[in-house]
Amino acid sequence: MTPVASGFTPDEERKMQKEKKKYKTFGRNRSLRLKEFPYKGPYVYFVTSTTYDRQTYLSHSRLANAIIEEIKEIRSTENIKLYAYCIMPDHVHLLFSPEEDGKNLSDIMQLIHGRTTRVFWEQEGKGKLWQRGFYDHVVRKNEDLREIALYILANPVRKGLADKYEDYPFCGLIDDLPV
Repeated sequence: MTPVASGFTPDEERKMQKEKKKYKTFGRNRSLRLKEFPYKGPYVYFVTSTTYDRQTYLSHSRLANAIIEEIKEIRSTENIKLYAYCIMPDHVHLLFSPEEDGKNLSDIMQLIHGRTTRVFWEQEGKGKLWQRGFYDHVVRKNEDLREIALYILANPVRKGLADKYEDYPFCGLIDDLPV
C-alpha cells in the first residue's frame, strides 16, 4: 500500500482516526468524575459551575444576592458545610462538604442548579441559567483548604472586579474551615 502525505498508509491512517475517536477526551458522554469514588460522605469539594453560554447573568446584583441566599438555604436544609463561595458574572465557585449521610455531590449540584434557576426565572430570566454539568475537585488530605478558599475569594481580584476580595459583595466565608 502506498503511504499518504503523512507517511502512513491509508489503512494506518484509518486505524489512527478510529483510535482518536475511541480515546476522545471531550464530549457529552465523557464523565470527568473519578471512577470508583463514591462522591458521597464527608469529603470537601471545590466546585465550579458556569452559566449557559458563559452569559454574564450573575453580574446583576439582585440575582447574585438571591442566588447567595438560595445557596445558604440549601446549606441549612441539606446539612452542608459551606466554607467559601464566589459568584462571578458568568460562573460560581463553591467550597463545601456534605454531611456523611447526606446527598451525593451530583444530587447537591442538581438541587443548587434547579433552585437557583427558579430564582433566575422569578427575576424575569429566560431559558437556561447553567451550562450542563459542573467541574469538581475532590480536595485531598494533603491540600490546604485555606489556600483553596483564598483562591476562590481572590477570583474577583484576579478578574479586575475588585481591588481586594473584601470589597467584592458576592463572595465570602461561611463555615469555619476544618483543621
